[in-house]
Amino acid sequence: MSENHYAISLDMINRHYSEPNRNRYESKYYWEELYTLIAAAGFRHIEIPFEPVWQFGGRSGVPMTPYSINTKYGNADKYLQLLNAAGIESVSAVSFTPNLFVRNDQLGFYFGATGHFAGQAIEFAAALGANTLVLSPTAYAGRLQHYHPDLAIDDPDFIAQTRTLIEQLASQARESGVTLALRPEYWSLISLPVLMDIIAAAGDAVTLTVNTAHLLLSGQDPSDFIATHSEHIRYIQLTDTPLSQSSPFRLTANPEFPAQHASQVFADVGTGIVPLHSVLNTLKTQGYQGDITLCNSHTRDPMRALLRSRRFINQLTTDRKGA
Repeated sequence: MSENHYAISLDMINRHYSEPNRNRYESKYYWEELYTLIAAAGFRHIEIPFEPVWQFGGRSGVPMTPYSINTKYGNADKYLQLLNAAGIESVSAVSFTPNLFVRNDQLGFYFGATGHFAGQAIEFAAALGANTLVLSPTAYAGRLQHYHPDLAIDDPDFIAQTRTLIEQLASQARESGVTLALRPEYWSLISLPVLMDIIAAAGDAVTLTVNTAHLLLSGQDPSDFIATHSEHIRYIQLTDTPLSQSSPFRLTANPEFPAQHASQVFADVGTGIVPLHSVLNTLKTQGYQGDITLCNSHTRDPMRALLRSRRFINQLTTDRKGA
């Protein structure tokens, strides 16, 4: 794997929580400078979360919907030209999670809105030239159970509706030239074995995103999981965490920021306990040639996270030269 395989996820910018001067994150100038800083840190590719909340009255500077892109740049092609001028060569993937649509006791609303906006995310990815849509299979289990107290993990009806939705999205993705890649998550309402059955049953229409911290917090050894399921893997998100298990908080309404811990779940890449070097060695052994994105999810210090990411890659390169 060459250095060109590594991307940075824009999910490192925390758009959802209040702090002094937070509104700078909603301004075009902030992101346009950020692209140049990502390139200065040696990364030429980015992953973009698709967040329809920015179509519902938010400021249009956040580049995470077609509405924002078209408002600020005219169209996706002009936005890509701006990225290229800043030193960013491509968008590696678009990611989408349906947490926004857990708002009431109507599962019809949840599945309908998820399908509608996941379809938009697919078209957004296609317009940006991204090869992959990273899809969360479900919203937070704890949030779903808040509105649906009788909804259990691996509820048969919920699985059936989710399977139907995934099949529909996979068909749309294929027509758009995008690959659908499901991401196992520790907070999901669908267990990992059931999710892998869904992926296997879909053939090559549905693939797998590996998120290393999510796997660790789901009780998996990430390297073993990769070796076992390598034929399904389409996309890699390198993530880190200081926590070894998630059982005390995985079913809470906000499992990324658990009340039981002084810190958030995710840490900057290379600063937690996930054995990332082992993961990368396993990927090399398995012959993986796809994209690898460093995700410093909702980091408290984006600029430090960029430097830590570059340090991680530099150390990886040094270790391999010395091997």
